[in-house]
Formats: sequence, C-alpha cells, structure tokens
Amino acid sequence: MPSQISNPLLFPFSDRDDDSVEIYDDEQDHTSRSTQKSHKLSGACVDCKSVKVRCELVTGEKKCRRCQTRNLPCHPRERKKRKAADTHEQLMERAHEQDIQIQNLLLKYDQLRSEQKLNQWISAAPHANNGDGMANLKWIQKGKSPESAATSYFSSRSRDHQLIPPDIIKHCGLYPEEIIELFSIFFSRVNPYFSVLDEDYHTPERLIWSSPFLFTVVCAVASRYHTSRTGLYQLAMEFARDLAGKALVEGAQSVEICQAYLILAVYPVPKKKWAEDRSWLLMGVAIRMAIELELNDPPPPECDEREALNRTRTWLNCYCVDGLHAIHFGKIPMLRLDDFLARHSRDWYKSSPFNTPFDVHLCACVQMIIQMAKWRVGIMADTPNPVADPETLATLAIETQESLTQELEQWIDNYAEEYAFMPLPIFSYRANTTQMLTSYLKLVVLLVGFQSAKKEDLHRHSQILLLSIDAARTVIQIMLERLYPTGYLRFAVEANFVYVSFAAAFLINLFRRRFLHLLDDNLRREIILIVSRLVAVLGSSDVALDGRHTPALYSRFLSSLMAKHHANFERLDARSPSNSLSGSPSPNTVNRLTTPSNAFYWPDIPQNSLLRGPNIQGFSQDIACQHQRELDMDFSLSHFINTVSQQATPSTNEVDAAEFWETWSHSAPVSNLVNELSNI
Repeated sequence: MPSQISNPLLFPFSDRDDDSVEIYDDEQDHTSRSTQKSHKLSGACVDCKSVKVRCELVTGEKKCRRCQTRNLPCHPRERKKRKAADTHEQLMERAHEQDIQIQNLLLKYDQLRSEQKLNQWISAAPHANNGDGMANLKWIQKGKSPESAATSYFSSRSRDHQLIPPDIIKHCGLYPEEIIELFSIFFSRVNPYFSVLDEDYHTPERLIWSSPFLFTVVCAVASRYHTSRTGLYQLAMEFARDLAGKALVEGAQSVEICQAYLILAVYPVPKKKWAEDRSWLLMGVAIRMAIELELNDPPPPECDEREALNRTRTWLNCYCVDGLHAIHFGKIPMLRLDDFLARHSRDWYKSSPFNTPFDVHLCACVQMIIQMAKWRVGIMADTPNPVADPETLATLAIETQESLTQELEQWIDNYAEEYAFMPLPIFSYRANTTQMLTSYLKLVVLLVGFQSAKKEDLHRHSQILLLSIDAARTVIQIMLERLYPTGYLRFAVEANFVYVSFAAAFLINLFRRRFLHLLDDNLRREIILIVSRLVAVLGSSDVALDGRHTPALYSRFLSSLMAKHHANFERLDARSPSNSLSGSPSPNTVNRLTTPSNAFYWPDIPQNSLLRGPNIQGFSQDIACQHQRELDMDFSLSHFINTVSQQATPSTNEVDAAEFWETWSHSAPVSNLVNELSNI
C-alpha cells in the first residue's frame, strides 16, 4: 500500500485557522540549500577555527568577514576522509608480519647475547696456542677456516643438505686432524675408565652430524689431557655446558644425549666451591632420559647389533653411576634393585663379538652394586628401626663383606680369561680398580657395624675392627702398589680418589684418644707410613693435573687430618722402614699442598646438628645418636662426603701443575700459605 504522506516537507501542518496549505517547490529548495553549503562547507574557516571566533560569511563573497578585514586566505575546513576498515584477511596478514618481526628481533637479541657470552668465555679462558701448526698449515694455505675444513673432511657421505658443524670447531679452532687427535685421547685416557662409548661406533665422522652435543663433550673432556693446547679445556667445556642447557630446554632425547650427560656428570669442571658442583643434576637428567627412552628394556628387534649393545651399555652405566652416587651420599637410588637388565648382565660382556673389551669390568661393577643393594634391603627389612640391634648390624656387615669377597673371586677368574685373550696393561689396571672398589664397599659396610658397636665391645682383637682396618689398608695398597706405578692414575675418574681418601681418613681417626688403645705400636707405624705415602702420591704432579684436580684436594684434606691427630710422618723413627719402601715418592720429596691442622673434623658431629640431619636409610647418621652418643661421631660415607665438600678449591684460573707445586713447596711457613689460599 502506498504511503499517504511521501514527504512531510511537502505537506506541513499549520496552526492557522484556515486550512490553506503552502506548497513548496522541492527542486528550488534543494538548490538553495546546496548554494548555502557551497559557501559554508563545514562551519568556520581554518583561520577562524584556529582562534576559536565566529566565522561570519558575506553573501556573494568567497571570504568571511574576518579574513577580508585581516587580508587572510579563507580556506574552508574539509572533513577528513575516513579510511575503510581492514578486512579479516588484512588483519591476519598484518598480525603475521608483526609476529615475524618480533621473531627476528628476538633472534637478533639472542645473537647479541650469544656473542656477548662468547666474548666473556674467550676473555676468561687462558690463552690457548694453535697446537700443531704444521698439521693445520695445509688447510690454512687453502684458505679454509676450521668449520669449512671440518665440513669438507667429514661430509663426504652427506652432501645432500647443508651442514653446519658444532660451534666448538669454529671458536676453538679445531681442524680435522686435531679433532681426530682429541677423539683418540678420549678413547685412550677417558673411556677406558668410564667405558660408556664404543670407539668403532662413536666416530667423529658420525657424531659431528648426528649428535653435536656428544661430539662437543668428547672434544671438551679430552682437551684437558691435550698437552699441545693447554688452555683449550676451559673454553671447550663452556660450549659443552651450553649445549647441555640447550638440550634440556629444547627437550631433545636420544641415546647419545644421555651418554653426553653421563660423561659430564662423571668428569665435571672443577669449581671454586664443591657446593657449586652440579654433577648430581646431570646424572639425574641422564637417568631420567634413559628411562624415557626405555633403555631399561631389552633392545627392540629392529636395532642392529651395535646399536643394541650401545643401548644396554648406556643403561648399565646409568645403573652403576646411580648406585655409587646413592652409596656416596647416603640416598635412596633412583633405579630399582630388581632391574631386569642389571640382574641378567652377568654374562652380557660376551654376548656379542662386537662387545668392547671393557664391558667385562662394567658387568662386574653392576654385580657389586647389586650386592650392596641386597645389604641395604637386609638392614631395613626386619624392624622399623633397624639400628636398634648393634650385634645384628655387625653380623650382617660381616656377611655382606664375605659375599663381596666371593663375588670378587668369580670376577678375578673372568678377568684372567679376558686378559689371556687380550693382554693389555689397561685391562690389568681396570681389574685392580674393581678390586679396590670391592674393598672400598667392604669398608663402607663394615663401618656401619663398627659405628654401631658398643664401646665396651671394641678391643684390639674385635673382628669388626680387624676387618675394617684390613679393608682400608687394602684400598690404599692397591692404589699405591698397583695403580700408581702404571701412570694411568692421573686419568682416573674422581670416584677412585674418594675410595682411598675415605679409607685413609678412617685409619687416621683411629689415632683419636678414644680409639688409640685399639692400635699397637706396629700398626700405628704402618698406618702413618701408608697414609703419608698416599698423601704424597695424591699431591704429586704425576697424579694431580693442577691444584684444582680432585687428588690434590684430597691430599690437602688428609694432610690436615693427620696434623690434627698428630699422626705425623716426622714423629717416626729415622730408621723406620720408610727408607726401604719403593714404588712411591716420599712426602718430603714430593711437592704438595697442605691445609691448616684445624680445618676439618671428620667424623665429628656438631652438637647443634646431631639430631637435625636427614634420616638416611641404610647409611643413617642416627647410628651415632642412638649407640654412641658419648662419641658424637659419624663414620658413615655420607658424612665423610659432606665434610670434605665444605672445603674450597683454589682459584678458577688454570695453573700449570709443576709450577703450582714448586711455588707452594718453596714457600714458608705452611700456615701462611693456607691463609693465602683461603683468601683467593
């Protein structure tokens, strides 16, 4: 239906009495209004608007009255054109461009931080020479940098994509010949003592592209023993630690990454304070990654033989590292006692022709850890408070040390069989290391029984005392008479020095007044002689790489402990058998560090911390509290580790070992030297 009134302007209502209607011409009205708009487009002109005055228009003029009076140009204000709203696609495209811009800025920021961090590493690292210049000369003459030389040398089989070598090659100046030399050093001076890698499987040609992290760790750890480039170690380890952090953040997982974490945990960078050491963290990451990779299960069928052995070898090393760490610090191990691969690993070392010669020593270590785990379960199985019966603890300790002895006898026969097949000196060294480990584990077990024994039950002929002294002397004698003469001791893992230091510290503490009656004159003389020889060996330049090396730290610890209990080498008769002992240097002729006589008090327990220590099952400090309150002592291994960890290491600056020992040996007196060391 059409509208009755199409336009209200055409039919206005009027208030007049007559009904006359005034009709307007719509076209004429529209023309007049357009004319007015042409004179006044948008209100006041620009100048009047700026001073906020009324703009009076003059009919027939193009200028307003004020602009005419002031002779100003009269420009009408024009309305700004509105920009059309962006479409959804345009907004998404703009947001994507901004994201790319933000990522580029963050990338530049990360690059700047990386460059700054790299400059700090280079400035803090000691000056490193260029090594064998003749070997690198051919690459330099070709105009190739270390990274381009490594790419061309190791990428003959992988030219299908662009290859970027690890940063350690570029910034440490490692040419191919030097990389091969570092791998050779690793497999001759590191891997024999911690056999987690296979030399035929973990080659530089493979690792440089498949696992840059493990490649960097191998080069960095081996650089400590690279005599031609003495300043390379500190800078190389910075790259290894940086990649360890990146792998943890990125969440990358592989068997090679797990092996890299294990190597960094066993061969850590020396710290100024032992509390700053993060080996336990790296070890935990490696074990957790091994579990997530299911290395504790039999290898999948699709794995080739070397890869299957590599997986099992890595898991058994995790089992050993975890077990020894738990024994050291008195903590519950992360891995279970009834682990399938560990329980079935007795003959694994001869399961394949591709087994390495060092796998037999790994299997022996696993079996020793299993024996210790059984002992741990035994002392916790009977009652909620297993330390309430000292006789039971002593009996169980004696039985466990007999089980360890029987286990060792079986492996000695296995070692003899393997040695006949491949008679190399390093295999004999590893066999002696296993015997030292077994004696050390015996001592750990026996000291729990010794700690719990009542004071009136301890006498010179006590079985627990005689067995403990014999185990401690055996640990020290193996290192002095079998390991030290080989020259391999300077490359040993740090745990070996923990074994002998713990044994020596126990013998020294028998010189306390409350225990001195347990020793006769001949035994006292023998203990002083053997511990003095050990202190000299650990502090000698043949064993300690520098003042921050672990044997040097334990040498200072033991010397201070001897001075505290007056077990001095100088008090022996001048005609003592020490002059006839050979095979190890004398403390008077070997330069070593010493510490003040009152610096350490193991196994003393401060009164305020006697009842506050953590309740460590199996290695509990409560033993001292419950059975020997009057002694206020704790002979447990965990307490020993915590006590030794309180001492500070020398300055982080690398010092040449020979110069370090010579400087300290010609200075006097000892107390002044120690004060200088403590102020570093």
